[in-house]
Amino acid sequence: MGNREDLTPEKLLELMEILYTDLAVAINKKPDIIERASDGLTTDSFLSNGDININTSTAKVEILTSHTDPATVVWTQIN
Repeated sequence: MGNREDLTPEKLLELMEILYTDLAVAINKKPDIIERASDGLTTDSFLSNGDININTSTAKVEILTSHTDPATVVWTQIN
């Protein structure tokens, strides 16, 4: 929360509401499932870890396992 010297009860409640909302969104997020005729792209950086890519040409299923940097992700094939 940073500097807490001037933290008012109202500001604390506002911060707690933001924290609760962020947690609720993260907990309730369902993975995105993408169907396309190619493998997962390393440029799919807008997707979240756990999202799924289904290659409609080969029936290969992959899961996004990590964001190695802001512009690159790693897809791992599910066997």
